[in-house]
Amino acid sequence: MKTLRQVGLLALALGCIMGTSAYAADYCDNPGSSPLNPSAIASLPAVTTLKYAAIGGVMASYEVSAGHRSGGWAWCTKSEWGLTDVVTSLTSRGSEGLYDSGVPGIGIRIGHRATTNWSTPSYPPFTHTGLTAATLYFFDIVSIEFVRTDIGVGKGDMPSFDYKTSFFIDTSYTTPRRAVYAIEGTNLTTKFEHNAFFTTCYTPKSSTEVKMGRPAAEQVKRGSVQDQAFVLDVVCKGLNPTVKPSVKVYFEGNSVRDGLLNLNGVGQPGVAKGVGISLSNDKNVALPFSQDKAVALDWQSSGPGTEMYHFAGKARYVTTGTEVAAGKADATLTYILEYN
Repeated sequence: MKTLRQVGLLALALGCIMGTSAYAADYCDNPGSSPLNPSAIASLPAVTTLKYAAIGGVMASYEVSAGHRSGGWAWCTKSEWGLTDVVTSLTSRGSEGLYDSGVPGIGIRIGHRATTNWSTPSYPPFTHTGLTAATLYFFDIVSIEFVRTDIGVGKGDMPSFDYKTSFFIDTSYTTPRRAVYAIEGTNLTTKFEHNAFFTTCYTPKSSTEVKMGRPAAEQVKRGSVQDQAFVLDVVCKGLNPTVKPSVKVYFEGNSVRDGLLNLNGVGQPGVAKGVGISLSNDKNVALPFSQDKAVALDWQSSGPGTEMYHFAGKARYVTTGTEVAAGKADATLTYILEYN
């Protein structure tokens, strides 16, 4: 007896296991909701308190709203997007996003960022192309920094200003393709307050003349010429601190070293030969001719919102060579005040 067997064929269909991929389009689709147009920049705080910073440093910073949106743009490879040139009543200081505030010593730096996915401020104008992994959200935050730009730092109301830039993005849902959303503020202002800086320091006299006398050449050779005293009185405004800040001074002039000033027109006919002017403070320290050696002035007294400082020095003719000849013996010295 034969055993019957049935032979069958089991066919396995070959398949493909594919990875997931994100949707990509040439130009961005509608994000779901559009920004306000224009999006208004919120008012700055009524008062901005400045803290100490070196020149170039940030004395105060905060962020204000410039509208809000939900949804964003992503996976559009050909879209250009960015922020347009700024139109503002502020004067640019030539640095990215930095303008004069209108108050001495204070600059204002204005940047833009988004609440989501864009934490570092960017400064218009700029243009980028394409969006891939990250979703782009509207720039709904304005970053404000107040930067110290000078030695003296003022107080009081900042003159009101207008500011406008526009966010743009190339889209598939608008005609023309570029969608543009204005970000603008009008009559923006704040009041600066601080107790960290002098607004200015100055000498009541615009120039100080030191009468050197008319000594004989032999007196200069013997070193018997008398010292001639001089003083600089300095008034500093805008600060009334418990601890008096240091105010320093250094000098500039035709000098070969600290404490020795060459005569005007040295080497020319009619000018004294072999003679210079020795300069020191009242403690016999040579006057510095470089910023890194600036010396402190003595604090004298306080007034309403002012501090008074004083510098005492002395000048004397000295020999600078073996041969001394009579002639005109004038010299010019410039002093530079450093404070805060």
